[in-house]
Amino acid sequence: MIGGWRVVPTLAFQHDIERLEEHIVERELASHTPDDGCLFRFRDAVERALGVLSFAPHTCRRCEAHREFREMIVPFGHGGCVVLFAIREHEVLLLAARDPHEHDYR
Repeated sequence: MIGGWRVVPTLAFQHDIERLEEHIVERELASHTPDDGCLFRFRDAVERALGVLSFAPHTCRRCEAHREFREMIVPFGHGGCVVLFAIREHEVLLLAARDPHEHDYR
């Protein structure tokens, strides 16, 4: 793996993504015009964005609160999510995913 990075999701990150997916499903079910493909588009957006980390993790911004971490914005709809990660040797460790509109985001 010359110049490549192995992307490793933590259990906390996986739980965060599941929570965000549940929120998307709940939002769509409550909508007057639910979008059946919304969850699949969210998953595609996350997968495409995380693909960048396998070859260019240093292009993402440093976290203001903890400079040893970086953040990647995953655009989706009116907000998307922010992925917190750390670069360790040849691995990108996915730590958390948050909706930037959540009240406890910072």
